[in-house]
Amino acid sequence: MKKMLIYPAIALFLLSIIFLACSKGEDVESEKGKIERMTDHTADVIVERIRTPIEKARSVRDKEEDRMRGIDETLKE
Repeated sequence: MKKMLIYPAIALFLLSIIFLACSKGEDVESEKGKIERMTDHTADVIVERIRTPIEKARSVRDKEEDRMRGIDETLKE
């Protein structure tokens, strides 16, 4: 009877140790190397340089649409 209780207890103990050992590896984050940091910085600069003209073009388009709406409203009156 004691052997029947010992084996499940050992199995439970081993499973709990394995579970705790595996879960600790997820919390550790590795630091980025110098090349990865430079790559990320370069990507950020490139994205900003691409977005700036697009945002300016959108703002000009919005101003043009507002001006055209204003002209249409004055013509309707």
